Amino acid sequence: MTSTIVFDITQAGYKSYTFPASGLIVVTIGAVMLFFHFIHKRQNPPGSKARLWGQSPWFFYFFFGFSCIWTITSFHSTYSDYTELRSAYEQGQCKRVEGRVENFKIAPKEKRKSDESFDVRGEHFYYANHYVSAGFNTSSIAGGPMKEGLYVRIHHCGNDIARLEIVDDMKPNN
Repeated sequence: MTSTIVFDITQAGYKSYTFPASGLIVVTIGAVMLFFHFIHKRQNPPGSKARLWGQSPWFFYFFFGFSCIWTITSFHSTYSDYTELRSAYEQGQCKRVEGRVENFKIAPKEKRKSDESFDVRGEHFYYANHYVSAGFNTSSIAGGPMKEGLYVRIHHCGNDIARLEIVDDMKPNN
């Protein structure tokens, strides 16, 4: 029985970096705002009531601080999810299920989301491209392989799919 590995957490690497990286844009905006605040402060005499963009100086500190905290927290959260799933898979703590994909459902296209769900031998899985996840989450709309009747082998921890294989020798039921 041969199989094709579609997703393997040990080979995929940390793929959720775009989520915290988007926070770096906001951090940069905050840093630029602070920079202009300090320039404005230097150009006006002490005790002057002139404000940059009509904002209190505390707004700039808060904006910059909050964006830094959000970026660090989101990176820590997504990276720890990745390392926990990878570690669980490497230590054999993930469950394994093998069988045909049943009850395959795609979210209606008018919702403009790519939610998918399916069952394999009583285990229910759901994922979507827009979920930030360390595991497999490529929907069929985005080129994912899942379809009704496909014979798969899945290693998972809860709903997170750490390894997805399609068994080539088994033909889908159509």
